[in-house]
Amino acid sequence: MNIKLNAPVSTAIAIGVGIIVLAGYFIPSITNIRFALLRTGLVLAAVALLVGIINLLTVHFKKLGPDNENSGYSLILIIALLLTLVIGIIDMVQSYMFGQSNFQMTNWIFTNIQLPIETSLLAVTAVSLTYAAASILRKRMDLFSITFFFVILLVLLGSFSIPPATLPFLHIIRDWIVRVPALGGARGLLLGIALGTITTGIRILMGTDRPYGG
Repeated sequence: MNIKLNAPVSTAIAIGVGIIVLAGYFIPSITNIRFALLRTGLVLAAVALLVGIINLLTVHFKKLGPDNENSGYSLILIIALLLTLVIGIIDMVQSYMFGQSNFQMTNWIFTNIQLPIETSLLAVTAVSLTYAAASILRKRMDLFSITFFFVILLVLLGSFSIPPATLPFLHIIRDWIVRVPALGGARGLLLGIALGTITTGIRILMGTDRPYGG
């Protein structure tokens, strides 16, 4: 019979660390231990991120070649990742060692490349939501689908900044939708996420769930 010693050991470590971090919020004498464990967790998370980046590079390096039709996309991703990494390192060296820069090149990349791409993706999401609402109306005509369609339509029309399509009352309706029902729904989702996180943490502390492989 094979006995896995790593299972009880990893479970005991995870439960012990979780209890110490949780107790550190209430017991001032172990606050330093809590901070040390949190800093260790941050370092491990950074190492995991680095491993993920290396794995991403490895996967896309393997896709390079004439046999793969999408090798051009992999090449663009590799070049962009390495270029951004080099620029970030240069900015860090100039900022922390020489005090010459304030991450100017990194901010330029974010403002002129990443931000426009994210804005374009949001525009595609808005069009996709409108198409999905129209499809729902075509397949099922009820109160919820009609409300969903008109809410999307009002928010889109209220977001226009083109003078012929700018109507004051649409901006008022759009702002009310964003501030009241949309904000309330977002807070409800955040409360649900918080409760789910607490429940998951309790299950890990009790050893019921073992995401650490124990």
